[in-house]
Amino acid sequence: MNTKEALVELSKLLGSFIIHPQFLVEMSGLLKKELKGKEASFFTTLTTQLNNLNNFGPMIYTVDSHEQLKGADGHYYSIHLQKNQFNVRFIVHISAMSEISLLCAFYERSGKSSTDYSRYTSVMVQRFNELKGDDMND
Repeated sequence: MNTKEALVELSKLLGSFIIHPQFLVEMSGLLKKELKGKEASFFTTLTTQLNNLNNFGPMIYTVDSHEQLKGADGHYYSIHLQKNQFNVRFIVHISAMSEISLLCAFYERSGKSSTDYSRYTSVMVQRFNELKGDDMND
């Protein structure tokens, strides 16, 4: 698969998700920094996991090392994209109607509590509310 074909495939995959604008900013930062030079391997893993999200929906926590986040409302999940060269997590929301929202993307460093998903628990709710159009300041 050449670059153009890969981008077309990625565009199709991402078209089935609701994406918070900050998620794209975070992904861009990861690609420029932590994932630089590892794009091909990351793209393969990303494609697999986006397909898994579409295929498994709210049962995504049953495959790979994904997790349903405890202490949330049962609709938030941590999606793990890991290979020898990288360790990326996505925080997603899957609604009762199986609509998937990509909310947060970050690089997780082993043993570093400052880079695990616990610091994103308040951010994920805020971003999901923004996607729904809820203004928490009214």
